[in-house]
Amino acid sequence: MALARHIVCNVPVTSRTAGARDRALALRDGTGQTRTGRMTVEKLNRQRIVHLLEAFARGDIETALSCCTEDVDFLTHAPIDVLPHMGPRHGKAELRELWQTVWSRYSEIRYKAPHILAEGEAVATYMQAYFRKRSNGRIVQFDMAVFYTFRGGLVAEIREIIDSYDLVQQVLEREIGPLITGARGD
Repeated sequence: MALARHIVCNVPVTSRTAGARDRALALRDGTGQTRTGRMTVEKLNRQRIVHLLEAFARGDIETALSCCTEDVDFLTHAPIDVLPHMGPRHGKAELRELWQTVWSRYSEIRYKAPHILAEGEAVATYMQAYFRKRSNGRIVQFDMAVFYTFRGGLVAEIREIIDSYDLVQQVLEREIGPLITGARGD
C-alpha cells in the first residue's frame, strides 16, 4: 500500500490507497496532471480554488468557508440596488450570509472554469456559471472573472467581475434597455 497526501485548503489529509491505478489517481492534482516531485505554490493554490468552487457548487458552504481566512474580504461589481445581497462583505460570517442567500434563491449551481491561472499568492479564474432559480426552475447563465488572493494558504480576498447588465436581465426576466433609455418596450 502506498501513502498519498492530498492538501486541501491548508489542511493536509493522508489516506491509504491500494493498487497502481489508485496510486496514480491519488497523485493527480487539480489539473489532472500527475505530480512529479514537489507541488508548487501555484499548483497548490489552484487546487485550493478548485476545491472551494466544488464545495460551493454542491452547497457545502462550511467547507468552502474553511478555505478562507477569518477576515476574508469579498467584493463583486454588481448593481446592489437590484441585487442588494451582493454588496461588499468582510469576514466569514458576512460571506456565509451572502452564500446562504444565494443558495436560498437557487436550487442548483454549476460552473465551468476553462481558465484558472495562478501566480504566487494570486489565482485568477474565468468561469461560466449556471444557477437554477428555485422560484421557476429557469437557468441564469453568466460569465464572470474571479480573482483570489491567498494569505497563509487561505483565501483572504475575493474580487468578482460579472456582466451585470446581462445578469440583471436574467434575474428580473425582462429586457432592461428600455428602462434605462426611457423607451417603451414591445
